Amino acid sequence: MNLKEILELDIKTVRGKCDITPAEAHYDPDRLEYLNKYMCSLIKEGRIRSGSYCLSRHGKIFADTAMGTIAAEMNGSDAFTPDTLFELQSVGKLITALAVLKLAEDGILFLSQPVKDWIPEFNEEGFRDIKIIDLLTHTSGLCAPEGFYSNDERDWMQYLDESDPEHSWIKAIVKTGLIAKPGEKWIYSIVGYLILGELIKRASGMEAEDYIKEAILIPCEMYDTHWRKDASPEQLLRYNIANQTDLALYEKTKTEGVTALAAATYPRWDHIPDTAGGEMSTAHEMMKLGEMILGDGYFRGKRVIGKKALSLLWTDLTPGVCDVTFGKCAPIMYGAGVPIYSARTDIDQILSKGTIYHEGAGSCVFLVDRDEDFVAMFQTSFIKEFDWDMRAVKGVASIIWSGIM
Repeated sequence: MNLKEILELDIKTVRGKCDITPAEAHYDPDRLEYLNKYMCSLIKEGRIRSGSYCLSRHGKIFADTAMGTIAAEMNGSDAFTPDTLFELQSVGKLITALAVLKLAEDGILFLSQPVKDWIPEFNEEGFRDIKIIDLLTHTSGLCAPEGFYSNDERDWMQYLDESDPEHSWIKAIVKTGLIAKPGEKWIYSIVGYLILGELIKRASGMEAEDYIKEAILIPCEMYDTHWRKDASPEQLLRYNIANQTDLALYEKTKTEGVTALAAATYPRWDHIPDTAGGEMSTAHEMMKLGEMILGDGYFRGKRVIGKKALSLLWTDLTPGVCDVTFGKCAPIMYGAGVPIYSARTDIDQILSKGTIYHEGAGSCVFLVDRDEDFVAMFQTSFIKEFDWDMRAVKGVASIIWSGIM
């Protein structure tokens, strides 16, 4: 749709509870109206199935809006609402990174430490040079997801022993080999964050998910954020049925009941840390995480993590390193688990310089703007599982930032 067609749209939205008005947050309410029309246009064009967002400034929520539908009726309705739980996908990598930083500030591990010190399976040629910071910044040289690095595509799961994934998955990653020297190139890696989960497990003495829950989620009062295996029946009834994988699980509910939705997306990963992005949450819940980050590690008077550890989110830890995914060679600024926005590295969205953010497949995006004391979380649910659309990701982000006064 062109601009004129978008402005003429009639829209229907569902509003959640807010703390203050947009005006009180020094945010232009007209831009929210345009954002609603823009998201509605993406739904009408068939680019997305639903859209939602939650925005806060100075720790106060001033917008919590949803529109569109889920792919199947749940609990008597197919409406996507502010309470609908969606999978964070790779946004969860930020939560994993925070757990690693907390272990670092507690002196349990060190970011320049070789991974092999904690995971002896990495004491192999090439792998012994990988440092914890390389895993956090996607510069480890570990294999990339299919399609991300066509120069050298490798599937680590071909070496996985299906009869014993718990004891074979790290060996499978090592057997797959490296696609670059550690610290040399930025290549997005899911397996790097699975390894971080194993590192959290060994360093904390707890299952990685349990440590993350106790160290990050519970102190931030993010009680609605969870992994599928921990979901309550009430939470399962609020799940977003977004794509083909979700629909396959939904079909099972007809014979197995709603608990079928609690199954891991990849059953073979049951004994592998779910630390590359498996949490379910809402945009409203993620405001709590943003509030803690902007509160120098405190959430409503409770200490979660130190401000010096958090400062590494905004520190460019990849100077001189190029992003070589998808056939390009582009500059990138990456902190300890998140990209750092700069027009030099990403001209397609217009944000405040230094905004940290993370995108999750499917799609959702979490953004924290320290200069404006502003947090945003939005989801634009693609109809096809592995789609991506510039307007639904970078267009939405630019519109949201355009309302800041």
